[in-house]
Amino acid sequence: MTTTDSGTIGARPRLSARSLLPRPAAIRRNLYLVLAFVIPSVLYAGILASRGIYPFDPHGTYTVFMSDLNNQYAQFYSYFDQALTGHGSLLFTWRADGGMNFWPIVAYYLTSPFGLLTLFASDHRLPMMIAFATVLKLGAAGLAMALFLRKFRGEAGQGRDSAVNKAVIVALSTAYALGAWSLIYAFNVMWLDALYLLPLALLGVERLLAKGRVTLLAVAVGLNLIIDFYTGAMIVVFVCMYALARYVGVRERFERADFLRTAGKFVMAGVIGGLLAAAFILPTYLGGLKQKTTLHAASSGAAPPKPLLSVLVRFLGGSADTGQLTPNVGAATLIVVLVPLFFLLKGIKRSERIAFGAILAFLVLAMEVKPLYLLMHGGQMPNAFPWRFTFLITALLAFMAFRAWVGVDSVKQIKWLGASAVFWLVILYWGRQSYPWIIRPRVAQFDALILVAGTAVLAFALYLRVRPADEPLSKRLAWMPKRLATPKAAAVVAVAVLAVDASGSAELIGQKSIGKLGPSNSSATWSNWYSSPTTSYGTALSSLQPSNDQFFRAEGYDQNLRSTNDSLRYGNFGFTHFSSLSSGKLHETMQNLGFAHHEADVWSAHTGATLFTDALLGYQYLVGTTRETTDGTIDRLDSTLQKTYDNTAPAKPGKTVTPDVTTVYKINSTLPVGFRLTGSDLTDFTAPLPQNSPFAAQEQAFGMPGAFQSMCGSPTITASPGVTVTPGGDGTVSVKIPAKARADKQLYSDKIVWHCQASGPRQVYLYAPNAMPTGLSYARLDSSDRPAPLNVSDPSKDKTNIAYPGGFDNGFQDLGSVQSGSFTVTMLSDALTQGNTYKVPANPIRGLDPTAVDAKLAQLRSGGVTDVHWNSTGISATTTGDSAATVFLSVPTIPGWSVTVDGKSVKTTKLLGSFTGVPVPAGTHRISMSFSPPGLYAGIGGSTVGLLALGGVWWFQRRRAAHQSAATPAAGQGAGESVPQDVLS
Repeated sequence: MTTTDSGTIGARPRLSARSLLPRPAAIRRNLYLVLAFVIPSVLYAGILASRGIYPFDPHGTYTVFMSDLNNQYAQFYSYFDQALTGHGSLLFTWRADGGMNFWPIVAYYLTSPFGLLTLFASDHRLPMMIAFATVLKLGAAGLAMALFLRKFRGEAGQGRDSAVNKAVIVALSTAYALGAWSLIYAFNVMWLDALYLLPLALLGVERLLAKGRVTLLAVAVGLNLIIDFYTGAMIVVFVCMYALARYVGVRERFERADFLRTAGKFVMAGVIGGLLAAAFILPTYLGGLKQKTTLHAASSGAAPPKPLLSVLVRFLGGSADTGQLTPNVGAATLIVVLVPLFFLLKGIKRSERIAFGAILAFLVLAMEVKPLYLLMHGGQMPNAFPWRFTFLITALLAFMAFRAWVGVDSVKQIKWLGASAVFWLVILYWGRQSYPWIIRPRVAQFDALILVAGTAVLAFALYLRVRPADEPLSKRLAWMPKRLATPKAAAVVAVAVLAVDASGSAELIGQKSIGKLGPSNSSATWSNWYSSPTTSYGTALSSLQPSNDQFFRAEGYDQNLRSTNDSLRYGNFGFTHFSSLSSGKLHETMQNLGFAHHEADVWSAHTGATLFTDALLGYQYLVGTTRETTDGTIDRLDSTLQKTYDNTAPAKPGKTVTPDVTTVYKINSTLPVGFRLTGSDLTDFTAPLPQNSPFAAQEQAFGMPGAFQSMCGSPTITASPGVTVTPGGDGTVSVKIPAKARADKQLYSDKIVWHCQASGPRQVYLYAPNAMPTGLSYARLDSSDRPAPLNVSDPSKDKTNIAYPGGFDNGFQDLGSVQSGSFTVTMLSDALTQGNTYKVPANPIRGLDPTAVDAKLAQLRSGGVTDVHWNSTGISATTTGDSAATVFLSVPTIPGWSVTVDGKSVKTTKLLGSFTGVPVPAGTHRISMSFSPPGLYAGIGGSTVGLLALGGVWWFQRRRAAHQSAATPAAGQGAGESVPQDVLS
């Protein structure tokens, strides 16, 4: 055996602890990668501090919670943390939607590794941990982009390892991480992971093209689909286009066999990545995405096309559209100035330049052409927050800008920088005139300075780099000190300008994206998180979680809530819930029954409940607060005050005391979670519910025609001059508002008054969701035993005025109870929308007789289930009867339920459109329901296959590489020529 001084050929050198540590030279060489993580993190933390976000501002009062992060994701994380610590299940929960499949929520919102930070703090500190997670995600985005861009920093000996190119990488990576999409959509925390996962996937493509290895790409695809399948799907589309463009760039010539082999490996990586994510994707599709209704799928906010100028101005750094009506593209302004140079570089194959130009054109067209827009959003119009894929454009522009910086090699190319800057100056000026809310004065000033001075510095630095060393400077530059007229000095200044551009743009966007912004879209304060609507609200709801041997529901009464996902956080069982992966069919049923609803069927609410529906859905407790009434009381017949939490601060001289009271009421007459139905009752529950007629729907369901009694005459309407009031033959009234503004510049207003008479105790309900503008109107009930209206200019200051209709209150409105005698109901608005026509329905005010309701409930309760026991993924109960029946269970019929009677599987029926009906024979029987997300076990099997395939491919590639390494002659022992280092390696 041939040996060397160190032993047998092929023997591995001994490893020591010291040899495993990075060498100082390696640390210095890669310090820029550390900076690519640290700088975006520090800059974003600084933005948060400047916007009063605690703890980055030690005296700040705001959190990063705003919009959907405040109303959805924070509560999801709160429940997620509880489930991981043994207080719930990640597969299913009783706390929302009446019982919902929670696994799709996990798959879409909660799989980010950074989200695990929330486990290290209490619920009280959740805003702080999510803020830290956001900072780290943006830092990771900068690092990932730096790792990707360094693949294109040039050939060895041609500036590949120059400090300047590394600094440019840091600046561009920072601009990418802190672009408009990142900061404006930062509250969609689950999307931010895409910012570091995208460069990882592109690195996988580069590894595949350079070395033929698929493992990195497969892992990247898998992680994209696991951590956020929504943005992951967008990234997969982009990666396919990118891979084709790079293939034509790195191959000297097209060879069919090589192309098919590379394409096969690419497909293999995609299949393995998809299999890795199967445990998340398949159950989410079957249990979440398939539950959306047609209306849900079609609903959207802003949509293309948009005026071209309004799109182009969003490419400029610092631009922000608070109305979210234009796409978020911009990062640093100098990026778009550099991009045109990419198409002039002779060092990049023409076919590759054309290919990337086509990708850019496709993505720009996708912002303007609806079919392409739909394609980039998975075939579905986004429900608010449009143009969600534009982070791909930001990444592509940063990539092209860096390659332009590295690849410029002639003065002729540099001259095009001036033309590019002039073009964007025209866009800036024109945009300032047309869209002043997007191009604010500070943005216009900053971008103008960058376009003029920054472009000049860039051009000068590139000029000094490409001009021959022996060529003297132009006479126009003779005034410049020689120390500054060196390529290195000029490049340092250029990098500084680029860094100022990136950081300044981020700061300008931050001013319009977080902190105190306005009355409707500001960040939530810390006190809002833990003491809204009152300090004891959470305590009250937490005390109402049932034990395992009883089952009931409890929620805030009417609009007594902090968010539409409070129950996930506090533990009470309820129906109020908001997410894009909830049961659209259930929400349709809730809307038909008169509950508040969203146009896209993405949420349900207890708001809009009646005596009937509270009993139907098994509510036993309701919570009131001083946000809705002056003393927290609930005006509801057949309910009893159980407990009062009074945390009102002691009165201080000269200061107004704000009441802080939470009340808990017990409903005296309700129904168990299940009860037997036979004969006409079963027929009523089986029949389709009338649509857009909730009075009739509830009367039909309970077999009580006329239960909602009409008590009022025709309304009296007074309105501003010019408003047209037209009674209809069917009892409706149309109120038409002029399109032109009033001469006195006042808003149009109207008041509708009904005079009513009650023959006994009645719970009074109003249903008129289109009678007045949403969020700008009020309703009230007045009688001899109620306080008189306050004489205030702002109706919201009088708590006896109920905001109706509202965004979360567009079904029934409970006006409270009346006794025998006369009363009036008033609707008023002092902000009618010009040009609109409002329709007041016939008989919109009706009352329920509690005695009649109790009699019907007593009949149904006689067939109620007993011995109820629930766990985190199921429920069981006993039913007894003399004849065969169908047991109604107030459990939504979502896919995933397995139902047995006495241990034998049975086929269930749908009752009232969305609830579970279990057929049982005569006698005593045990019903059991057990939930498992549909497709979960098949998905786990797919993920297992994916892991095995990934391991097999990795092992095969390592073995093949080892054989090739052994077969390659050692240096000096074989071939006389060395293999050139590929720029992609």
